[in-house]
Amino acid sequence: MDTTNLQLKDYLQGLQETLTRQHADYRIVILDAGSDASEFERFIGRQFRLRLKHYMLTSRARALETRLAISSRSTHFLLYQRDQLTAVLRVTPSPFEWASLAHQYVSPTVALARHVEFSRLITHSQQHRPVPTNALLAAATEWAIDRGYQGVTALCRSPQRRLFQRFGLTPITSNSLHIEHRARGDYWLLSAQWRQILTALQQPFPMNGTYPENRDECVRQF
Repeated sequence: MDTTNLQLKDYLQGLQETLTRQHADYRIVILDAGSDASEFERFIGRQFRLRLKHYMLTSRARALETRLAISSRSTHFLLYQRDQLTAVLRVTPSPFEWASLAHQYVSPTVALARHVEFSRLITHSQQHRPVPTNALLAAATEWAIDRGYQGVTALCRSPQRRLFQRFGLTPITSNSLHIEHRARGDYWLLSAQWRQILTALQQPFPMNGTYPENRDECVRQF
């Protein structure tokens, strides 16, 4: 493992240690690919319905995930406060879900073949605490480094774009994408290699728990 990866792992472990130190009642559970992800699916289904994002639950959306075997290939990260599930994140190797959703705008490239896709980053509707969310991202990134991946991609809306950009991801496309299968919503396609994420974490505004007063930028849903 090269120096960049080792340095980044130190920062990521620090974010997770901050969670343990400041929020002792939180814990992260990792479900390996092929594990029973029914609790994850129930959580995101409930949150999508609460937010009236029913287009994420249509038969067409399910068919895309089935065709790409998203669930069975993905590793799921679950954040609990005591026994309550409060946030989730899905990590998927190539082929990515976004490549099929945004194929009319951009094609997957060889440069991203060793990336993982971060998706379904969703918090409980009443949870807006940055430290637990950052620790969830940190755990997933450390997991990807340990398995030899080279970076992360994500397809997300503007609030999540701001969060991911603080984490080092940058837009691949110059403009937002209009995704037909998602109510023609505006989405951004982002990516980063580990060195970019390390550079972002070394900036004066770290991902260690203090956010601007505009708390609407905290993660809600993809």
